[in-house]
Amino acid sequence: MPKFTNWIPRFWLSKISTVGVAMTTLSGLLLLGAIAADFAGSGLNVYATAVLFMVVPMFFIGGLILIPVGLWWRRRSEAKGIKAHPDGSVREILTKPRVRRTLLVLAGATFLNVVIVGVVGAKAVTYMETPEFCGTLCHSVMEPEYVAYQRSPHSRVACADCHIGPGASWAVKSKMDGLRQVWHTILGDYNRPIHAPVHHLRPARDTCEQCHRPEKFHGNRLFARMHYEDDEENSRMLNVLSLRVGGANVLTGKYEGIHWHTSTDMQVRYAALDDKREVIGKIQVLKDGEVIREYLAPENSGAAVREVRTMDCVDCHNRPTHRYDGSPGQTMDIGFSNGLLDRSIPFLRKIGLPLLAKEDRAREGAEATFETELAAAYARELPDVKLTPEQLKSAAGGLAELYRRNIWPRMKIGWDTYPSHIGHAGEAADIRGCFRCHDEKHKTSDGKVLSQDCSLCHELLADEEAPEDLDESLRSMLFGAEDD
Repeated sequence: MPKFTNWIPRFWLSKISTVGVAMTTLSGLLLLGAIAADFAGSGLNVYATAVLFMVVPMFFIGGLILIPVGLWWRRRSEAKGIKAHPDGSVREILTKPRVRRTLLVLAGATFLNVVIVGVVGAKAVTYMETPEFCGTLCHSVMEPEYVAYQRSPHSRVACADCHIGPGASWAVKSKMDGLRQVWHTILGDYNRPIHAPVHHLRPARDTCEQCHRPEKFHGNRLFARMHYEDDEENSRMLNVLSLRVGGANVLTGKYEGIHWHTSTDMQVRYAALDDKREVIGKIQVLKDGEVIREYLAPENSGAAVREVRTMDCVDCHNRPTHRYDGSPGQTMDIGFSNGLLDRSIPFLRKIGLPLLAKEDRAREGAEATFETELAAAYARELPDVKLTPEQLKSAAGGLAELYRRNIWPRMKIGWDTYPSHIGHAGEAADIRGCFRCHDEKHKTSDGKVLSQDCSLCHELLADEEAPEDLDESLRSMLFGAEDD
């Protein structure tokens, strides 16, 4: 063993190499332990993983660099008046046992270093594409988006699959942009709230359409939205639509319905007059790259064009994953439907809705705040209704949970910060969703308008009807066959 290690003390001749050896040895042991823990499946928390696989490797590689630099510097300082290379040919030098032992140990160390750096590098790249990295490492910035992501239909899809997609070029662009975002996060000068939409997002054909096929024919789809009344029973009411989703018709091969907007042979190109793509200027319909129809912007829209864009999935599905409930009324309907709010509590929607609408309430301790406010509101508006302590606590807990899902005062996120453009519901329905374009104000030169005719996209099958009053065939389609 001494024959293989008697070259090591030479490192101590250089302070730089000594530091490099210490850095590499300590960080190497940490990395080997992290790799073992990862393979064993014991798991590491998000911050430990970030440090071990993103910070420690820098010290490991830095130490490896310092070792030869120190030896070179030492040799350079001793080489004055001495030949730069020993006498003899390369072959003669390699026949010396000491040289061969040194090269053998260096080769083994190099192989081990390459394995460590390769495994750690692969783990770091994989980790940087996980939802935990995106959502929790920059906790103060991305927590609202991460919470919304966790209860979305895409909660099992990694962030990178949608935000980056396949291919090395977009991965490199994303990481370079990520460095800028990390720097702004450290300085604390990031946007509050985070700007949306993301203007440099990769086209949907490279991301969304890897799983979703717009040419697939969906035909008509039933869509039911449960609504709750402000009466004592918090009565349920249903709105049922037959949505003309459409797609490429299997019989005619032509696109129809709502998905006509993303057909393969037709394109819709529009000018956005604001950063949120809510004010739309000129709209063009193209077939095989040629403009076949052009709708001019309303006469009073004199704003400058911010962006010209070809319509794709995210122009309507603008919140496919990070979706907020949109309004206090919608979130209360969701709360009643999933059991978060108890319908048996009298007038809960009527009393709770104005309380939930306030956006200046602290998230921490929201349950206690809602409990106090609910008790005061019932005593003031419905003095004859007496809630039990259990009912009051249940209602306050449900309202607090709904509030925390949607309101983030620190990030300046309120009820109307991130609207969804699916359909035209919400408190600003006249300027959102479909009606951004279908406003009967965009006209062709010969006077043809983009219509708001409801039948273009859906047929109303039930309007504010109690579930028990629905037509039997509609009930069976929505709820299945009932046992006798």
